[in-house]
Amino acid sequence: MAYKKDKEKDIEHVIDFNDEKINVIIMGVSGSGKSTLINAIMEDDVATVGVGDAVTDGISIYEKEKIPFRMIDTVGYEFGIFRQMKIKNELKRFCKEGVKNAEINKLIHAIWFCIDGTSKRVDQNTLEYIRSVSNDWVGVPIIIVFTKSYSEVDIEENINMAKVAVEKYNAIHKKKTMNVIDYIPVVALEYQINEDVTVLQRGLDQLIEKTVEIAPQAKNIARDNVFVIDLKLKQKMAQSVVLGTTVGAAGVGVMNIAVPDASVLMPMQSAMLSRIAKTYHISDDAEKKEIIDRLLKAGLAALVGKTLVEQIKKIPGINIAGAVINGFVAGAVTLALGEISINLFERIYKGEDLSGINWDEEIKKQFDQYMPKVIEIIANYTKNNDKVAISNLKDIAKNFFKNDKDKAKADKKK
Repeated sequence: MAYKKDKEKDIEHVIDFNDEKINVIIMGVSGSGKSTLINAIMEDDVATVGVGDAVTDGISIYEKEKIPFRMIDTVGYEFGIFRQMKIKNELKRFCKEGVKNAEINKLIHAIWFCIDGTSKRVDQNTLEYIRSVSNDWVGVPIIIVFTKSYSEVDIEENINMAKVAVEKYNAIHKKKTMNVIDYIPVVALEYQINEDVTVLQRGLDQLIEKTVEIAPQAKNIARDNVFVIDLKLKQKMAQSVVLGTTVGAAGVGVMNIAVPDASVLMPMQSAMLSRIAKTYHISDDAEKKEIIDRLLKAGLAALVGKTLVEQIKKIPGINIAGAVINGFVAGAVTLALGEISINLFERIYKGEDLSGINWDEEIKKQFDQYMPKVIEIIANYTKNNDKVAISNLKDIAKNFFKNDKDKAKADKKK
């Protein structure tokens, strides 16, 4: 089977990566001058400007024909943990909606992080927040913008202080580094210090020029990150299908299945596998049918075998009545079958060359890998529950997905 796909093909036909404009997220504490900066670049009072209290609610997008980028304004970042989490979650949801719905104006290409130039402060909490916001957009270019840069002395001190802080942060957090590419002081609105001294606008041209300069690099980074986010969304959708089918299969197992007649489950499992294949845009019917048929064959072999039944019977806390055991067997095999199909279809979607693969051996190997994990999760779940019923299988399946995700992260770190 020579099944190979271009990992970017499905993304490119949905999202127009040739869009000339890039999207810049503008962040900073309330009062740092974000709205004033936006108004200065737009040459219009489009963003509300306030003094003292936060004035930006939610996320706003600003663009103008002659400006070669969009500005995405966020609510003011504050040091309270709940405030930070709210903003990060809003941005994550905003960006994932952009990928899912192919909305180019909801992708992230660059970040301007605004710091009040008169505050003389860039601490580790701020840097950690910047990095955490760009977590989904690994390597996104970041420009630290010192607003209200009225004093020449303060400008030099601020830039040196920020460079030292970023270098220190990146040295400590080597796997969570920030791609800070420049430090730009600006005065967005001329400021009168006294009757004789007025500080004029400065730095806006430099900020715009730098943003335009990094556009090609930023687009390439965004393209890679869009694919990562797209995979996460597909995985979540596929796992949701598996959860529902697992519980359904367990219920059927309890009601009417003697283990030798387990083929009754196959239509349900076949529908699950077809939906997962569709999620990953596997449209070649002949190729898809071959994989699904072999998966179902392996699943049936696991269902009618005695090994899995004996393993589940040994788990403390499970009612060993035959029907309940059959329900857990049906659910466990369906869960493993779903996770294996997600793994295989995702590999195809990512463009992995699977030509020449022996599918029977590959699927058997994966069943041997996943079935013990399912049994282990069921066993661990019973430790904290006096009695485990089929209705608990959804929670057990969620734990399975979580453990598998955690293990994947651990393996990646190694």
